[in-house]
Amino acid sequence: MAEKRTKNSAKKPAINPTHAQILSKAFQERLKTLQTWGKNSLVEARRKALSTGGKIRTNTGPAVKKTATRLGNQGQRSGKALGSYYTNSVLPRLKHLRSWLVQRLHPGSLVRDYRRGLRLVHRLGPDRTIERLCFIPTSKHTPLSIVRVPHQLRRSGHDYRPTQRLVFKWAMDALPESIEGYEFVDYGAGRGRVLLMASHYPFEKITGAEIAEELHDDCLLNIAQYPRSLMKCRDVNCEHLSALRLTVPEQETVFYLNNPFNRDMLERVIGQVARSYRQEPRRFYVMCVDITERELFEDTGIFEAVPIPWRHKLKIGIFSPYSIALYRTVH
Repeated sequence: MAEKRTKNSAKKPAINPTHAQILSKAFQERLKTLQTWGKNSLVEARRKALSTGGKIRTNTGPAVKKTATRLGNQGQRSGKALGSYYTNSVLPRLKHLRSWLVQRLHPGSLVRDYRRGLRLVHRLGPDRTIERLCFIPTSKHTPLSIVRVPHQLRRSGHDYRPTQRLVFKWAMDALPESIEGYEFVDYGAGRGRVLLMASHYPFEKITGAEIAEELHDDCLLNIAQYPRSLMKCRDVNCEHLSALRLTVPEQETVFYLNNPFNRDMLERVIGQVARSYRQEPRRFYVMCVDITERELFEDTGIFEAVPIPWRHKLKIGIFSPYSIALYRTVH
């Protein structure tokens, strides 16, 4: 055992105490040098900071004033630019928005928007019943400027617009007596929707007048292709001529006008009907759809307004996109 211990102890190197003391002394000297250098650096930095601090304080005044002046000038320019933008851009837009709101919220504008919505509802709903039976679609609004119309008559007519199926039905329901044996005349027949809807009633004859060549051709196609099984009156025709050239029927007649003319032309057509009545008095009915010049009928002295029952009047006032008035001769 003693031999083994001796061998193990012989393997470990011997520590030189002189070498350890030298390392410790060198480390302590190096540490003192670093501490001295650190103190000197801090003192020097502090001295420089104090010496330059006075200069900075004395030199920052003009720079601060200059910076403040620049900022003030920029603020003034920014304020002027903002005011100019508000005056030239924001304020006109606000005025335009105000005028637009005043216009849109005006009772007349609200009524027009409501009527426009009703026309869309009728076109997508009840009108599809009659539209499916027509060979040529009749629901499209057609300006007179895109169809062939004699130049002297272009200014006297209005654009083509269809009559809603329920509007025509409500106008027919307002008649106070049976129309069996009457003739039906549509001034401004367009594509023939009113003529075809009138064929569902027991009229003796149905006649239309249309001055636009394209609309007249479409009307004839719709009449020719319409199911005869649905017609109570099959004597349906449309003439390609002016309303003034259409002969007033010699029998009792229902005239239909969906605002087809301007005031001058309407007055001439009413005068023609009045002259025919004076030559041979007979019962005439006039259905006025969206016509405001109703005094022209009363001024003739032969027409009187037919009172519409309040239930029909309420229905028309709420659900009809156009006003409806009914007149008849005093005979």
